[in-house]
Amino acid sequence: MYIPKKLLLCILLFIISICFIISNFSINYKEGLFTIETGETLKTISCNLKDNGFIKSSHLFYIQLYLKDNPENIKAGTYKLNSHMSTNEIIKAFISGNTVKEKIVIQEGWTINNIAQYLEKKGLFEKQDFFDIAGKQGQASKDLSNEFKFLKEKPKQASLEGFLFPDTYYINKNDTAEIIIKKMLANFEKKVWNKIEDKSNFYDTLTIGSLIEKEVNKEEDKKKVAHVILKRLEIDMLLQIDATILYVNNGFNSKIDSPYNTYKYKGLPITPICNPGLESIQAVLDPIENDYYYYLSDKNGVTYFSENYDQHVKYKNLYLR
Repeated sequence: MYIPKKLLLCILLFIISICFIISNFSINYKEGLFTIETGETLKTISCNLKDNGFIKSSHLFYIQLYLKDNPENIKAGTYKLNSHMSTNEIIKAFISGNTVKEKIVIQEGWTINNIAQYLEKKGLFEKQDFFDIAGKQGQASKDLSNEFKFLKEKPKQASLEGFLFPDTYYINKNDTAEIIIKKMLANFEKKVWNKIEDKSNFYDTLTIGSLIEKEVNKEEDKKKVAHVILKRLEIDMLLQIDATILYVNNGFNSKIDSPYNTYKYKGLPITPICNPGLESIQAVLDPIENDYYYYLSDKNGVTYFSENYDQHVKYKNLYLR
């Protein structure tokens, strides 16, 4: 009696499925995470599932996986599985790409180095992998300007400092440094670049925003400090911002010879000194006009503004001693 090939295949799949279900329910229930690395073969995936206690027979799983779908449709990532899931359920999970997400929180004011150390500590990759794409102080980033046009605003030799938008991100556990950096840049494009009308001298705006981010916390103070900085730049006055020195030196040293030493060199530092939030960037574009040329913040974050140096010294003696 002739049996069509398609029917034979269906019968074979049915038998394998029944065998798989029976074998799986004969093992103890287990729930946990399972990771498929990029480039792993079906055989490796099947063996790893068995070794991790999610299936009993790697051979049965491999056969059904091979017969059922195109192996190229399986997506790398970390999945939440349990040992009583059917083959179809596991395969469906692998093809859907519905992976377990890792939450990362990038704080406003963090530098590239801060971000790289944070991601390394979370076990995602080595911090050097991050530097290879984002660059770091004195090291240029990988050229991503064809994908993100706003990066043409920065000097070619500069890192991505300033452009890695601080926010909460949900990533796949096997995301590379480049994937995560591109998510941050896409977020910057959406929340900063696309919302700003005046894009003239944008890199300077971003740099001033990074100074403000490091100097003060309150929105009103940020707008006042923005006006102080802009006025000092206009009259060619030293900015004398401590945070620029601390960016390149562990301790404060106003004598250090660095283009980031705003006590020694006039104008802005050569790059942003951190990755500022939107509020700090907007403060540069919408400053509060005032008659101040000096400011300082006490240990509680209260900022005191002065119109002249004598008043500034008085506040120093009152609030910084």
